Amino acid sequence: MGIVKTRAVILRESNMGDFDKMLTMLTTDFRQNILCSKRCTKTK
Repeated sequence: MGIVKTRAVILRESNMGDFDKMLTMLTTDFRQNILCSKRCTKTK
């Protein structure tokens, strides 16, 4: 699957290990999506 761009509000964010995150988002068409982000870096 490729890159998909959409507007969304992040409802929940949980860390999975050192660099991975699981995000729960609410998109503009009022769908709730769960996304697993691999190798995202932590911000300071």
